[in-house]
Amino acid sequence: MSKDAETPVARYRDAARTRESILRAGQKLFAEQGYPTTGIRDVAAAASVNSALIQRYFGSKEGLLRATLEDLLKVDAITAGDRTQFGKRAVSILLAAGAVPNPVAIMALAMSDASARKLCIDLLHHNVIIPMSEWLGGNDALARAARLNTIWTGFITARYLLPVEPLNDDRIASTRQWLERVTQAIADEN
Repeated sequence: MSKDAETPVARYRDAARTRESILRAGQKLFAEQGYPTTGIRDVAAAASVNSALIQRYFGSKEGLLRATLEDLLKVDAITAGDRTQFGKRAVSILLAAGAVPNPVAIMALAMSDASARKLCIDLLHHNVIIPMSEWLGGNDALARAARLNTIWTGFITARYLLPVEPLNDDRIASTRQWLERVTQAIADEN
């Protein structure tokens, strides 16, 4: 194979890696500093790329916000597997929320920007509430999905964003068991 034939593959790999680097840098900074105070140059510096590449891959800062949330707001991992273990699986994922860029933090810190707020609400509804309600099925599935989102968002907020001490020490076990039961009970309603 000629060197020219290999070049597009190499560029594609670099483009994918660059896009991924920008996406991860955006997630980290939006979760730590907030969308309104994070600039394109901040993200570019964190990703070690030229800021023009953010425009190229995401169109705008808001496009990057959309991509960061779309990447994080997925219910597949929570809904995959045995339905009888849903509560335990969901809470395990929630407890790991501090180890990855947290979509709740990104959304909460973006609320002061009107267009970012609307984007966050739309993505939450389309990427979490609707798919969760479809998976839940049965009576009042949309309201049940919203209740799950409410208790999960509250838990993540109290554990990671505005830490409540009993949720961050050895007393977490009883809260975990409670959250598992409540989550499972909402899933089992019909």
